[in-house]
Amino acid sequence: MTGLAQLQCKPCDKATQPLTDEEIKQFWADTPMWETHDEGGVKRLRRVFEFPSYLEGVYFVNEVARLAEAANHHPTMTLRYSEVEVEWYTHTINGLHKNDFIMAAKTDQAYLKTLDVERERSLVSEASEESFPASDPPGWIGTTQEDVKDLEGDISPTS
Repeated sequence: MTGLAQLQCKPCDKATQPLTDEEIKQFWADTPMWETHDEGGVKRLRRVFEFPSYLEGVYFVNEVARLAEAANHHPTMTLRYSEVEVEWYTHTINGLHKNDFIMAAKTDQAYLKTLDVERERSLVSEASEESFPASDPPGWIGTTQEDVKDLEGDISPTS
């Protein structure tokens, strides 16, 4: 994953200049899934993340909120049934700052983490539904370590 996600946001003030178009292109190379757009003369980063369920979207919003609080840099987030739209820009300078790209990269990592958590849940659920022989009813009779295959392929106990 991009090195931007490992960086920390730095405070900026009204004297800080927004990124130039060339700087935006350089940072965008590390966050290519994000689109840049202009809204009311203010450049912003935006990405829509898709989820298989509403609750996973809520989980993701909470993960991004934790990151935002830790960095003291907050996005605009819109939660819909199966998607979350995240928008980063720096309010203080009415434009894009390196912090926005750092947080976009951290948001991408949070998304991957959310997907990994869902995959783990799916695997655990699948394993518990298909577990064998633990899920078989009492009285199940099958082979054990003491049983071995003879040359004809039949199973016979070792004794």
